Amino acid sequence: CLLGVCNKDGTQLDDEKVRSGYDHGNALKQRRALAKHLKSISQIHSVYLASNSPKAHIVRVINSMGLASVDFAGILSPDMDAPIKTGGLGKQELIYPTKSSPRQYYKHIMDRHHQKFNRIVLLDDSLHNIRQAESVGIEGIRINQLGRTLEEGLAEALRHISPSNPKSAVHSGKGYTFSDVKYLRAKNNVDSNAINPSVWEQLAHQLALRIQQKADGKLRIADLGAGMLSMLELIMAGGGTEARAKPSMLVLINKYLALGQKNDNPTSSIAKLEYFAYESNLNLLQGCKDRLIRMGFNEVQDHLHGDGFTFRHVTSEPAHAIEITIHIRPTDFQGEQNPPKDLDLIIGCCFADLFDPSQLVLSLKRFAIGRTSPLVYFPITFGGTTQFRPSMPSQSQHNHIMIPSDTTAFRMYSESLANHGHNLDPSQIVNAIIDHGGSLISKGASDWIIDPTLDRHLWETMMYFFGMSGAREIADHHLDSAGWVKRCRADPRTIVVSNVDLLLNLQAVSRFHEKGGGEDSIRGANDDTVQAVSVQEIQFIAPYNVTTVTKLWDTSDPGHLLPDQVEIDSVCSLISSGTELTIYKGSFKSAQLDKNIKGMADKLMEYPLAYGYCLVGRVVACGSNVDDAESLLGRLAFTFSPHSSRIITDRGAIQMVPDGIKAEDAVFMPMVETALSLIHDAHIRLGENVAVYGQGLLGLLVTSILSMQSLSLFSPANCFSSVTAFDTFEDRLSLSSSLGATSALKPYAAALAGPFDVSIEVSGNPRALQSAIDHTSNNGRIIVGSWYGDADIALKLGIEFHRSHKMIRTSQVSAVPPTLAGLWSKERRFSFTWALVKFLLPSRLITKRLPLNEAQQAYELLDRGEEIAICFEYEY
Repeated sequence: CLLGVCNKDGTQLDDEKVRSGYDHGNALKQRRALAKHLKSISQIHSVYLASNSPKAHIVRVINSMGLASVDFAGILSPDMDAPIKTGGLGKQELIYPTKSSPRQYYKHIMDRHHQKFNRIVLLDDSLHNIRQAESVGIEGIRINQLGRTLEEGLAEALRHISPSNPKSAVHSGKGYTFSDVKYLRAKNNVDSNAINPSVWEQLAHQLALRIQQKADGKLRIADLGAGMLSMLELIMAGGGTEARAKPSMLVLINKYLALGQKNDNPTSSIAKLEYFAYESNLNLLQGCKDRLIRMGFNEVQDHLHGDGFTFRHVTSEPAHAIEITIHIRPTDFQGEQNPPKDLDLIIGCCFADLFDPSQLVLSLKRFAIGRTSPLVYFPITFGGTTQFRPSMPSQSQHNHIMIPSDTTAFRMYSESLANHGHNLDPSQIVNAIIDHGGSLISKGASDWIIDPTLDRHLWETMMYFFGMSGAREIADHHLDSAGWVKRCRADPRTIVVSNVDLLLNLQAVSRFHEKGGGEDSIRGANDDTVQAVSVQEIQFIAPYNVTTVTKLWDTSDPGHLLPDQVEIDSVCSLISSGTELTIYKGSFKSAQLDKNIKGMADKLMEYPLAYGYCLVGRVVACGSNVDDAESLLGRLAFTFSPHSSRIITDRGAIQMVPDGIKAEDAVFMPMVETALSLIHDAHIRLGENVAVYGQGLLGLLVTSILSMQSLSLFSPANCFSSVTAFDTFEDRLSLSSSLGATSALKPYAAALAGPFDVSIEVSGNPRALQSAIDHTSNNGRIIVGSWYGDADIALKLGIEFHRSHKMIRTSQVSAVPPTLAGLWSKERRFSFTWALVKFLLPSRLITKRLPLNEAQQAYELLDRGEEIAICFEYEY
């Protein structure tokens, strides 16, 4: 087994960068990862070193490469034993066997590992040595610059990836060899469908505004990871199918320019587009040239932009001729000495997640020089999760090595990417932009949907990536990596990769400006700066009918604010998708809103009803008896109050948001407390396996907290402390995966994944409750967190349930149950809840933000399951 592959000049070849399409770091990091991987392999398989060099030299090489801790089964070398006598009587010679004498050289291995029961594989850079080994029944994988890299050879030997040229029936399907050109061509087709149409439209609108302001008809774009120029083609011609279809960006911009044309503004269309395509992979340059020629471009001389190539084309967009100039720059944008000035847009498709977010933003700011700051568009930014549709649970094997669930396998793949420098959280990119003075304009999902039949080459490439990274991690955790890959290939399923499209301002208008009077003023108890305030409040008026009402507050009225009250100017509020949807649908009977929440005990649950209990705002006024008024004014406060642009409530009914927690995270406090209460009621013991039925907002938070405190452990035939999430919506299961679920499955897989020690039901669906009962172990516990309103629920509780000693328990957050009251007070639970909010950052679960006057749309979207968490935002 050769442990190094070199260039002709003797330097280490950065094979991983060439082979995977990703730049995963320097050679030292790769060598350490290889040493760790070999050490893990040697704990399961017998690993030998085979060389024609003397044994002492081999040992020196092992030590110099940091491989001394690898548990090699042995070393094959010419001097491993006493020399062998050959020839007849009188003509005997002493020979030292090499790989050219395979029967003698490999005798030790073949004697120890009988080939009838074992598979022996040689990784070697010599085709001659491979052929000699194959002559005695040893499989050969050639390792060199033109064939497999060492990492690929190991992956093929472990059956993590398909062989280049399969020779036996053991390998199903055709051989596969990675090609960056073929990969990009296959990826581009999926990209064009995945790109979010709403963000695409917003980009066109923003660019039209820029062109209108400049009044010169020119558009300058830099594409920082141009690949095979897929984004250029999308800009010129559009792409995608059916609901994901995108028109040409040029057509869209001209449409917006025509709509916004003013009499004194002659610019009604784009006249020139200058496009700077940066691509450091030299293997792609000829493909880029060929593509431009097919698109009608001609190469021209350009002495202004140094090395590289320039192409020009005059196209005829309906009623408008556009001169398009393309500058192909064969370099990394970070190394550009003379970046283009006055860019309107920077594009990075499948790009931004390859960098540390802060370093990326700093590099963009160094690159973007000129009088104006450009827009930044990052389509297809990896969201951190990958899944099969449908996903499979873990599976015990006859060989006592467990096949992991698809969710666990893909999480290990993501961890491998993170270890090699990938950012798996797009919100960190947004935060880095904001921290450096920019802003988010628009964001939307752009998931890859890779069909094993329609997108076969990309599907095979993804399996190659999984085999090279994820399967290695699986093997390092002593799980059946080859079995997982075999299961994936035996039943090819659609691969879904979570991505988001980000549209950003690299430099936003400053948020630091002086505030005058009006609604933004902060008032003391006797301050009547604001005479009248318009307040908007939600109102449920009938089943499936919600609206907003507007009230006018006279703040100069002495009775406006009572002595013990505070006034809060709302920043945001969160819809509780459980309780509030029940009220929205009218599935309730008249009762107290909540006897344990101050301000709700004296109100009835009946229409018309102002409701909600997750609101955060700033304290703008305090009553005369509020002792700590001076410290409260201007600070963020949480209140269990209905959705409203302003709230007046008792000082004792608010909680001050702890330092370091943003308003959009703080609104999740009641939901996090409810999730914590459910887990407390479940009384989960170390090692118990838990199922969470329903992955709406509450279910996701339950999964997240459980995953935070549980580390899934595997024995040969069992999994311990696992968290299995069930839901019917794929996007929710994807989030479950990212939040740490061991398995994220459709409900029909419960029988395969169970039984469970504890089941927590928060779906609001009686069928899920029945499944929880059916697939919980005898003597197990079922915790019901759903509120079914006044609906009649039918359950099958026959003889098996009667004999099972299963316990069904309801859970409700308003009060601490007696079994916990000796240790946990409400105050202690609130304090822990705030710590969880700070740790979990639950605002990443927000899928839509709306103004309060679009409340009807918000509840309709939640009722149809099209959104997970909707936040109302108020002007402040």
